[in-house]
Amino acid sequence: MSVYAKDPSSDVDYSIDWSAWLTDGETVTSAAWSVAPATGLQIGTAIDGGALQGTYVSGGVAGDRYRLTCRGTTSAGRTADRSLTIRVMEQ
Repeated sequence: MSVYAKDPSSDVDYSIDWSAWLTDGETVTSAAWSVAPATGLQIGTAIDGGALQGTYVSGGVAGDRYRLTCRGTTSAGRTADRSLTIRVMEQ
């Protein structure tokens, strides 16, 4: 799992590239984002880039780590989760 640093005052976009997981002709039909723990880090506007799905993230408490997860669903009805860790720190 990748770890990314984020300043608590920044509004940053993060994305998941689903292209290596998709089969020929398959597309991402939905992407749902969640964060754990549920308080501190805020999920913002989603970014739909086809196989590249993203979201903007803001806030967070300096010194805390958060797991940002994207649940992707495909045109073939397959579902999978991909996560990354965000470490909030003053930069």
